[in-house]
Amino acid sequence: MTAEGTPVPVLRVHNTGTEPLELTLEPYGSDHWLRPGETFVIWTLGQADEPFRVDHGPATVTVHAESLPAYVGDAEGNEIECGHGRPAPPGPFRLKLP
Repeated sequence: MTAEGTPVPVLRVHNTGTEPLELTLEPYGSDHWLRPGETFVIWTLGQADEPFRVDHGPATVTVHAESLPAYVGDAEGNEIECGHGRPAPPGPFRLKLP
């Protein structure tokens, strides 16, 4: 991947599990949910010696972009919006009206 001939740092995240995997991109706090078998690509146009730091826990991966701007996309380079694939909250969800 390049931007006007300059190499762009990328990080691929693949869900090898059987359940959805939450990917959070910091410092934005945007959440993107990978279905089993799905791959997302994180890229940045900024420059840093170590452009990404990754933390993981049960069912979640957090990518800290050390240089900005940073984006989440699919393998074809299409940007993926915040909330992509987010599961619906459990149980009935109702707003209390005045």
